[in-house]
Amino acid sequence: MPFAEKICGIGPNVAPVEKLSARPSPSQPPDDDEGAVEILLVCSYLSVPTCLLSAAVVFSFLAVLHCSSSTKMSPLPVLNLHLQRTNPTLFSKQLVKACHEIGFFLLEHDLPNSICERALSETRLFFQKPLEQKMSIYYGHEPSFRGYMPMGVENTEGKTDGREQIEYAAEYGKWKNSSGRCNHNGEEHFYHRLRVAENPWPDTIQPSLRPAINDYVDGVLKIGDQLRDALCLGMGIDPSHLSDSMFRKTSGDEQEPNFWSMKLVSYPPPVKTTNNSASDTEYGVGAHADSNFLTMILQDAKNSGLQVQTIDGKWIDVPPTPANVLICNIGELAQIFSGGYLMATPHRVLRPQDSRISLPVFYNPKLDHVMESMVNPEELIWNRQGQNQWLRKENTLMGSVGENSFKSLARSHAEVFKRHHGDLQILGDGRIQLKKNT
Repeated sequence: MPFAEKICGIGPNVAPVEKLSARPSPSQPPDDDEGAVEILLVCSYLSVPTCLLSAAVVFSFLAVLHCSSSTKMSPLPVLNLHLQRTNPTLFSKQLVKACHEIGFFLLEHDLPNSICERALSETRLFFQKPLEQKMSIYYGHEPSFRGYMPMGVENTEGKTDGREQIEYAAEYGKWKNSSGRCNHNGEEHFYHRLRVAENPWPDTIQPSLRPAINDYVDGVLKIGDQLRDALCLGMGIDPSHLSDSMFRKTSGDEQEPNFWSMKLVSYPPPVKTTNNSASDTEYGVGAHADSNFLTMILQDAKNSGLQVQTIDGKWIDVPPTPANVLICNIGELAQIFSGGYLMATPHRVLRPQDSRISLPVFYNPKLDHVMESMVNPEELIWNRQGQNQWLRKENTLMGSVGENSFKSLARSHAEVFKRHHGDLQILGDGRIQLKKNT
């Protein structure tokens, strides 16, 4: 029984149902027998005759069922990227609703599992190596905040994070010294220092890491493009109106890249003392909101520890997710972009009982872009009322992609900031400026 390629949709308010059984990916229609059984189930649920229910409607409904089964009834909204291609209006409504009401969602995507599993496996292999080998790409030698960061060098709000990681970001190639953009005093923007460096790869000890991570990042960034356009559509913005100065629209080096960054993170379990109490921090990373536009995270399928704070102040656990699911959340730049309609939600990570690998990709516009609201929030329907969440006491939301990105790095890596950026100072609210008399 062939399924229609174009989905008619069944509306954004489909009631959740209990999972029925394991199903193939929604991008792969079930065979005749299984499809016939599921059509009868769907017809019964919707109380309509089978003759009136098109295969397209059924296929869209099955995508919703599939989401709930593979994510074990997650407390977060679950979206399926397949719907973005088959019914972009419905997908956009679901996406904007999730990003407005909680700012986090799970996304079933279509990246090959082999790419995701390989990225996780190679990352795990790196962190199993001796410390002296990992330190061969230590990040403290350069001003760009790129490279390996051992336990104890990163902090969140002044508290040491319980994780080790590698941080990478967009490489600029021929564009690294050619922006030509200066501040109002005619000086080069301080955040252009993030453009100059190249990513330090451990090619001598693990040459297979570079291609694995590059393939993963390339795929996730394309998903970011799709989510960005869907957010625009859901808020009444024509995606084609996003200027070339905001986002690069083409591949290759015809334009400078968007300023993406990513982390390869290992969260080891806390070390137990003789009285069986934790001897170090209970948090892999403390409460914070992301400074970028959109974050997409691939994590271990067995361990999580990630917690999200709801608008009423409660911390909810994000379950472990398989390789075909990305955990996604909104950052400060998207909050500015939407006039506050989309929410940069506080989140944190508890130290796991067993080691956990996480691969967050931070999607951003171009480094020199200054983000402004592109919508009138008064024209949108607000369902979020009475927020009671953690907020950093002093934190200026800066529309400048470069300034907001540098703010986050300087706060988290005080030693590197002090060593390589001695001519700069960071103010209490996160703004960075040149020191006087330098």
